[in-house]
Amino acid sequence: MTHSQDLTPGQRALIEAGLLQRQRSLEQELQTQLGAQGRVEHAREQLLQDGDGEQAHAADREVDLARSDANLEALRQVNEALQRLRSPEFGRCGDCGEAIAFDRLKANPQALRCINCQTADERSHGGAAVHNKL
Repeated sequence: MTHSQDLTPGQRALIEAGLLQRQRSLEQELQTQLGAQGRVEHAREQLLQDGDGEQAHAADREVDLARSDANLEALRQVNEALQRLRSPEFGRCGDCGEAIAFDRLKANPQALRCINCQTADERSHGGAAVHNKL
């Protein structure tokens, strides 16, 4: 089903380029944070460094792990958006089926809802902006 508001090949390419750039950036940041270690190994290393029992390192460790968790979640969302981009339905609201505005997708290619449905969802969930359906 073709709609006049469907994304053009050029728009899709622009979104894909942005997603790939974000993917590389997140992967580099995670590599810098974790080195060759996985998250669990990184956490163990951090605990070993805190062997002297200093509380000062505990807060730093929590921030470091929270940042790596946030980056891993962002990378997951980017990878999912890249998968969806291959579908002809990419750019359609998961709730109402209408086209998601190109400017919204350009700014947030992981968006699964149009702005109206996203706003309605946030209102119905007490303004909680942290949802799977961005």
